[in-house]
Amino acid sequence: MVIQKRLNPTHKKRQGLHHKRGPHYLKVYWPYMPLVGISLIAFVLMNISGYRSKHGVLAYATNISIDSLLVSTNEQRINSNLSSLQLNAKLTAAAQVKANDMSQRNYWSHVTPDGIQPWAFINNSGYLYQKVGENLAYGFLSSTDTVKGWMNSAEHRANVLDSSYKDVGFGFANSSNFQNSGAETIVVAMYGNPKPNITGTPLVQSNTSAPPIIEPATQTISNLQTYTNGVAPWSVLFIGIICGFSITYLLIKNALSLKKLTLRGEAYFQHHPLLDSLLLIVLMGSIILTRTAGFIK
Repeated sequence: MVIQKRLNPTHKKRQGLHHKRGPHYLKVYWPYMPLVGISLIAFVLMNISGYRSKHGVLAYATNISIDSLLVSTNEQRINSNLSSLQLNAKLTAAAQVKANDMSQRNYWSHVTPDGIQPWAFINNSGYLYQKVGENLAYGFLSSTDTVKGWMNSAEHRANVLDSSYKDVGFGFANSSNFQNSGAETIVVAMYGNPKPNITGTPLVQSNTSAPPIIEPATQTISNLQTYTNGVAPWSVLFIGIICGFSITYLLIKNALSLKKLTLRGEAYFQHHPLLDSLLLIVLMGSIILTRTAGFIK
C-alpha cells in the first residue's frame, strides 16, 4: 500500500516565485529602487556642477577664456541695466602678467610678496585711468562660474557692476600645485575707467604711491552659490539646516535598527517608509550643492 501525504490546505507552493515577474517580484525589489535613484541623482548633480576631484583627471579649467569671461561679465551688467564693458588690450596685458606672476611665485593676494600693488601692473601696461579695480579667483571650472562666484561677494559684485567702468581686461594662468591644492586655474580681472582726452579736465593721475590695499580675506564659493548668482545669500545656511535635520532624523530613527540594517537589509528597507530614502537623496544633494566650487579675493 502506498501512503500519500496530504498537503495542508493552507500550504502554498513556492516554486518559481522569483522567476515570475509579478507583484511579488516587484515587491521584493522595489525598496532598492530609491537607492538606485540616489546614485543616479548624485551622478547627474556631480556632472551638472562641474564636479572634479582635486586629484582627478581634470587638471585645469577647460571652459575659461577671455571671450567667455567678457560675455559672462556683460550678461551680469546687462541684467542690471548697465552698459557693456569693452575689452581693453592694455588691461588684458596687465591682468595676464599678474596671473602669470601669481602662478609662478605661488601667491594668492592682490599685493605681490615683495609689496607691489596691483595698479603697478596696470601702469606698466600704459593704461591711463581715473579709477581701476581688480578681482581674483581660482578653482572654478568655467568662466560663467567664475563671474557668478564674484557676484556672491559685495566687493567683487561692486567691481563687476560699477557703472563708472568702461573697460576690462582678463588674464588666466594654470598652476600645477597652486597653494598646495593641486592643479588650478587662476583668473584675474582688471576693470578701468580711462582718462578722457579732454584738456583741462581734473584727473586722478595713475601712480604707485596710492594708499596700500587692505588685503581682503579669501571667500569660499559653493556650487549652490554659483547657481543662485548671489541673489540668495541665505541659501547655503538653508541647505545646511536641511542637511542637519536629515542626518539627525536618520540617526535617531535608525539607531536601534543597526542590526536590521547590517543583517537583514532587505527586510529593513521593505518595512521602512520612502521618507528614509527621500531624506538620503536630500542629504546627498545637499552635500553636492555645498561642495566648494572655487575661491575669490
